[in-house]
Amino acid sequence: MAHKSRVFGDLLDFVSSSRSRSAVTLAALSFAICHCVVLGTEPAFSGVTTDLDAEIPRQIIHFAAELCRFALPLGFMVAGFATRAKAARSIQRKR
Repeated sequence: MAHKSRVFGDLLDFVSSSRSRSAVTLAALSFAICHCVVLGTEPAFSGVTTDLDAEIPRQIIHFAAELCRFALPLGFMVAGFATRAKAARSIQRKR
């Protein structure tokens, strides 16, 4: 049982680090911003629109925001935790 509490403690230490908190914060902010853009650029339900000059750029923005809504947070999380794991490995090697 002591081994499980040590793993849990290590996990809490890992997540509470400054770099991990900033990665999680950036991921949450990027998801929220992209989600608001997706909601703001949803296609109209009226069927065919007559103003294609405004509709096409709006659909492109909507598509890019749909992709970035999940890709950006994942990228922030992977980058933040990868640098944290790299630093932890270098500290263990010095011991």
